Parts: sequence; C-alpha cells; structure tokens
Amino acid sequence: MKRVVTLCVAAVFMVVMIPAVFGADVSETDFVRIATGGTGGNYYRLGAGIASVWNDEVEGVVASTQSTDGSPHNAELMADGEVEIAFMGGDVARDAYNNQGRFADAEPGRYEVLNFITYMYPNPQMFIVMEWAADEIKTIRDIVGMRVSKGAIGSLGELYFLETMEVLGIDPSDVIQEHTVHGAAIDQVRNRQIDVVLWPDAAGSASHMEILETGWAEARSVDPEVIEHFTTGPWDINFEFTLPANTYRNQPNDVRTHAAPIVFLARADLDEDLVYELTKAIYENQKALVAVAGIVAQGMSLEASQNGQSMPLHPGAERFYKEVGVLGN
Repeated sequence: MKRVVTLCVAAVFMVVMIPAVFGADVSETDFVRIATGGTGGNYYRLGAGIASVWNDEVEGVVASTQSTDGSPHNAELMADGEVEIAFMGGDVARDAYNNQGRFADAEPGRYEVLNFITYMYPNPQMFIVMEWAADEIKTIRDIVGMRVSKGAIGSLGELYFLETMEVLGIDPSDVIQEHTVHGAAIDQVRNRQIDVVLWPDAAGSASHMEILETGWAEARSVDPEVIEHFTTGPWDINFEFTLPANTYRNQPNDVRTHAAPIVFLARADLDEDLVYELTKAIYENQKALVAVAGIVAQGMSLEASQNGQSMPLHPGAERFYKEVGVLGN
C-alpha cells in the first residue's frame, strides 16, 4: 500500500512539474471555444477562419470551433458557460438577452452573460422552390402538404418557419417538415426528396448556390406580409433585403425578403484584454477570413461594426473601437 501511495504522489508531482521543466505555463493559455452552426454553413466556415487567425496571431490563445444547431442553441451554450464566443442572429440574441420571445420562460437574467463584439453580415431568409413543384407553389402559402427543408430542430431556420406559419395561418403539422440544412438539404434536392427550401443563409452562400446550381430550383420572393412581420414590432432589429437579380442561377429578377444581422458575441466574464486582442485580430486579418469564408467576410467593416447591437458592448471590444475611432472616448 505504501508503494502504491508513493507512486501516486510521484505521478501527481510529475504532472505538476513537467510544464515548469519544459517552460510551459498553462496558466497563461486562454482556451476559447466558438459556437458556430451546422458544418457546411457560414457560421462554421467563418468560425473556422477566425479560430485559425486567433491561433496564429494572438499569443497564448488556443481557439476551437464547435458545431451546433445554430443561434438558439448557441444562446444556451453561452448561458451555460460551455463556450466563450458565439455567432447568433441579432434577433435571437436580443430576445435571449431580454428574456423575451422563445426565451421568456427562462430564468430571469440567464442570458445577461451575452456581450457584443461585432456585426458580421446580413442573413436573408430564402424561399427556394423545386421545378417539380413550381406550378403548385407560387407563394409560401402554397406549401401545405409539401416537403419543406426548414433547418435543424432548434435552429434559426425552424424559428422563422414556425413564426411564418403563424403569420400565414398555417398549421405547421400540415407541412411535411424536413429538419435539414446545408449539405443534407443539397442531397435531398439532388435526390428529389424535397419541394421547398425555407431557411436563412448569407447572400451568395455556398449552400443556397449549390442548390440553385442544380438547375432544378428557383429563388422566389417571400410573401409581403411575412416581410412586414419580420421587420416590425418585436422583430424590428431585422430589415427588408433585396437579393439583386442574377445573384444565383435561375434568378432573373430581384428577390425580396427579410434579413437578420448576424452578430458575434462574447461572454461578459471573458477577460477584457483578451477580447481586445481577439477583436483587433479579426479586423487586422480580414483578408485571411475572406480567403476562408468568402462573401460573408467581405462585408465586415469598422463602420458597420455596431449594427445589430442590442446588449452591452464587451469592454475589450469597446476599447478597440475607441482606439480606432469608431467610438468616442
């Protein structure tokens, strides 16, 4: 027994001492987990680019991405302390921070850990109809009985779908709901397993582009009453959005829809100096992010950095914006 105890003590001593012997100070390492979205989506691609930039450019940072079910899921992960950074739709972030909408029944103050870092890009809702259903589906009202890809369970896509059904007076159970997005939805289109795609993604996104490039799909404008609903009242953080003609194949006309600002958030308890360095690295390495994420990183700018803000700005980000003249001192 003495021998076992001695060996255990020795093992603990080695674990404690090895970092010191080899010059590693684990106390100075900041592990930063980024909640993104489904693999293949813009959150995930841009998040991977940001993690790579932070690992290369910010000393002492070990950043990683976490695939999630999207904005509502990310709010829970942030509140539970399971991630330090997250992407969210600005509308979802505001509702979470204020305990309203789908978050109204949560413990008061649960989401007050959310702090703002920066605006990323607009995220328009897309309504895409397959050619085999085109004669029957002219507007979203016509999707009753149809097979509709509306995003993963708990995602922003599902949130928009359910709200849209309420606006149009449609019982969601009267629609054949497919809990798919990105790669899975693309496969369903190619296999002719769905009739409609109805979930948001950045303008020019790879997922929507690939669906439309099949030649079997057509982008349509969203019903006017749905656009009005999603840009007024509790949804007024969103805005009307026009996708210019020929952004995608089979899109000869402008497509009118609504869009949410995609925002990048940090937990309020994340170190101020760290968030300052993380924010600075994003803007100083935008070209690297464009190379990874394309169009969703191109629109980022210091001038637009405060768009969609509905909760306190993290002190670290605030210091950076004051330093570069975006905010007054």
